Amino acid sequence: MSGGDLTAVIVTVCVVVALVALIAVLTQASALMRELRRKLEDFDRKAGPALGQLAETAEMANTEIKRLRDILNVVQKVTGLAESAGAATAKAAAVPVDKVRSAFSVLRTRGTTQSEES
Repeated sequence: MSGGDLTAVIVTVCVVVALVALIAVLTQASALMRELRRKLEDFDRKAGPALGQLAETAEMANTEIKRLRDILNVVQKVTGLAESAGAATAKAAAVPVDKVRSAFSVLRTRGTTQSEES
């Protein structure tokens, strides 16, 4: 056996070992991919309905938020009307009070002047 034959045998053995190692790695990778696919299908089966419920809940929450905005707008309008009515009532109530004060002041002044005259 010459050096070239020995080299050919060694290279062949190395190639066969490398191919066996590559096949083992690819087999392991294939098994991992199948397991990953099963896990993803299981997750999709379990999470799919939950995601659907979550979407429905989000839509319901969005509807309720719109309703609350409408209610807040109505409350703001009612508050504005109540403030206007309160200001008008205070103004209307102040007019008789001012007249009573001025009349009382006039009567007091007249009473003081009549007392001084007597």
